[in-house]
Amino acid sequence: MDWKSYLANTDVIVHCGGLSERWYPITKGKIPKPLTEIGKKKRPMLDWILLPYVKMGVRKFFITMWNDPEAVMKRCEEIKEKTGIEFVYLIESDRRMGKAGVVKHYLQKGVLDKNRHKLNVNAADLVNFDIKVFINFHISNGFLATMMGSKTGETQFDKLMLEKKTGRVLRMNDERTVSLPKNELANVGIGYFDAKLNNLFLKIPDNEFPADWETSSISKEFFKVSRGYDGVESDVTWFPLKNPHDYRKVKEMDLEKWFNIKSADEYLGRY
Repeated sequence: MDWKSYLANTDVIVHCGGLSERWYPITKGKIPKPLTEIGKKKRPMLDWILLPYVKMGVRKFFITMWNDPEAVMKRCEEIKEKTGIEFVYLIESDRRMGKAGVVKHYLQKGVLDKNRHKLNVNAADLVNFDIKVFINFHISNGFLATMMGSKTGETQFDKLMLEKKTGRVLRMNDERTVSLPKNELANVGIGYFDAKLNNLFLKIPDNEFPADWETSSISKEFFKVSRGYDGVESDVTWFPLKNPHDYRKVKEMDLEKWFNIKSADEYLGRY
């Protein structure tokens, strides 16, 4: 299968359901974190997260939410009205489900298609990467899951521990280190999962919620078929947005220039 066909059979899931406690000094709790305006030309963070995929022709997104979902939904509906892009909302209504838990829940309900691949995107990581290259790596490496990482310098993030010979993900390590040794990548928060893995999500017990694929009872089985991909460079093509220090880096950044576009309006409508 070529990369375009693979992408066409993919559900792009944007995870906006975090608590964002370290982001509180910026929003003061008045708006959800994904609605924080950033960039020289101000737009909500969510817009810039969606942009790389819209550029590649994605016209439908699944948005997971927990905190103040109505505000995020309102912004998505504004984009839909101006562009025709479709949004499906995966709300964690009665309890926290976690990234893997919410996928399981909506697979069970039939909202997410068991026969489609899943591209999971963290709404707190601003990335600019070649999606075509990423997909070609994913579909040609003999693994069912590809975890985006970065081998650059210092990391405050979870690490992907890789097998030296194959690049297979051995485990996640949440120990923060100053520098990354060989065969370790900072976790960027993007994972491409083949449709064959959907049944694995369904194995997660509900009593493990909130559940993530890296830490739940499916993690060992998941890592056996996962490979790391060194796809971005910190503070160059990847800006993790976790705290006020990260916010200051992108607050006035020319993101349209960074994405090599004339105007975000062309893809997401006027803001």
